[in-house]
Amino acid sequence: SPKGEFEFAFLKYFDSMYQWADAAVNLLEDSDYEKLYKESIELSHVTHGEYNYHNIMMGASPSSGILMTTNFERCKKDVQLEDLYYFLRKVLEKQGWKERLGDNIINAYSAIKPVSSAEMEYLKIRFIYPEKFWKVADSYYRSNKAWISVKSIEKMNVAIRQTEEKERFLNHIFSFCM
Repeated sequence: SPKGEFEFAFLKYFDSMYQWADAAVNLLEDSDYEKLYKESIELSHVTHGEYNYHNIMMGASPSSGILMTTNFERCKKDVQLEDLYYFLRKVLEKQGWKERLGDNIINAYSAIKPVSSAEMEYLKIRFIYPEKFWKVADSYYRSNKAWISVKSIEKMNVAIRQTEEKERFLNHIFSFCM
């Protein structure tokens, strides 16, 4: 069938994104994730499930230092570093995957709650997986194709471009190259 701009971009980068996903799966299988997850469940560690700047509110004034978190619909028992990953991914996508920013956020988090080597490995694996690409593709292919949203094409192109920026970040922070 005739392919549109979205399908061409998806098919052009599918193999590359599949390799990223495969690398993440292979690393996950060789990691201590199962142990981390079991410990998190046993210790009743809870994650927000969608911890990002949309769900964080500041007090009356930013200088008050009061932060509030909202929208706990996706709250669950899980590895708490998942929230750090989600927050970091959303911030870094908006900031061009700046290595210094990511490193500073990870260090600030670690100063309050030390991050084990197994947790850092988990964080790296989460970043390697091309979540944004698959999320955009899933949204597109689940939608009605009678009308193709220009936003879908823009989001796919951004996801592809950001993979290059993310690779630079992964190399700098985790010494990972694809």
